[in-house]
Amino acid sequence: MEKKLRLRFLLITWGLLLLLFGALCLGVWAYYDTRSGSAEAALHHVIEVYDYDHPKDDSELFDPALGMAAIYLRADGVIADLRLGRLALTDDMAARIAETAAEGERDILCTADVDGIVFRYIYHAEKDGSALLAVAEGETDHVQQLGRYFIIFILLAAVLSLAVSALLSRWATKPIADAWQKQNDFVSDASHELKTPLTVISTNTDAVLSNPEATVSSQAKWLGSIGGETKRMSGLVADLLFIAKADAGEIRLNIEPLSISEQMEGLCMEWESTFFEQGRRFEYAVTEHMMYHGDWEKIRRMTEILLDNALRYTPKGGSVRLVVNRTRKMQLQIMVSNNGPALTEEQQRKVFDRFYRVDASRTRESGGYGLGLCIAMAIARLHGGMIQVSSEGGINVFTSILGDATANTTK
Repeated sequence: MEKKLRLRFLLITWGLLLLLFGALCLGVWAYYDTRSGSAEAALHHVIEVYDYDHPKDDSELFDPALGMAAIYLRADGVIADLRLGRLALTDDMAARIAETAAEGERDILCTADVDGIVFRYIYHAEKDGSALLAVAEGETDHVQQLGRYFIIFILLAAVLSLAVSALLSRWATKPIADAWQKQNDFVSDASHELKTPLTVISTNTDAVLSNPEATVSSQAKWLGSIGGETKRMSGLVADLLFIAKADAGEIRLNIEPLSISEQMEGLCMEWESTFFEQGRRFEYAVTEHMMYHGDWEKIRRMTEILLDNALRYTPKGGSVRLVVNRTRKMQLQIMVSNNGPALTEEQQRKVFDRFYRVDASRTRESGGYGLGLCIAMAIARLHGGMIQVSSEGGINVFTSILGDATANTTK
């Protein structure tokens, strides 16, 4: 699909660029042709109205938009009259143009090159042997070159536009390709995670059905396992649904004024016993009298995910610290730090990816499904913020900074 999409984008972009270059070249060609036609008409006008015996005014004889001249030649070829209208033409140049014209075609538009300067002219011979030569300035070198090498320019433009289109197609389709790859990875990982509980449920169900005469109490082991796997699978599906809705922008927050200091202190007290039972120290520091407009249930869930993650990766006897305060920009800041295995730069980049576990050896019972930090990041973004991770000196720090959450309020 990615290749087809890129090819389609390439062809569309290339086609549009070719149309643009073609329109530009046709415009230049049309301009050149129009100018040539206008000059030819102006030269024929000089031939028609010129009268050696009854001279006309320059305004009647010449086109004011062109540099022009009228050269009247006697039967012996000598110039008898030279009329100039905005055209810098010396007697010598006029004589050389006349010499060239006498050897050329009659009554059609021709060109003469005199010392590298191009002139257009029409040579008209009279019955008595005299002749009238109407001369006009030539086109500029740039216009002549564009007209002469029109096809070459189009071919070069086609090649260049193809290269540009290829670069644009790769750049434009990269986000789509990344999203498509993430979707494929998501489906693959979700299928893998759902396969395990479904297999356990199926196996335990077969074990129960194989003993139809057994009592419920005697089958408690199998039924309990089925119930546990069903609960885990339900939690996994709920998490996947939350992430999908967050990606689609379908989650709306229940924004309300929060006494965030008091609520965070209450949350910390609830977690003290959990850390104590797990053999870890828990410290917290919450700035007093802070208020914040946000969705407390979502903020609570985000904070608990960060605490649970720190608890899982802190060795026994280690400590976890929670700090809640304000940044210099008065944003709400929640920092959870713990001592434990240092996170590499690659792990720091991937730690918020779906189904990613820092310790791949952890099972889903001991290490979760790898969706917690992804959900935490989604909640932070819903509140106009983000979560950053750093690791230095054996201390891992997850810092959540929450901004304005009003863009995702409940309607």
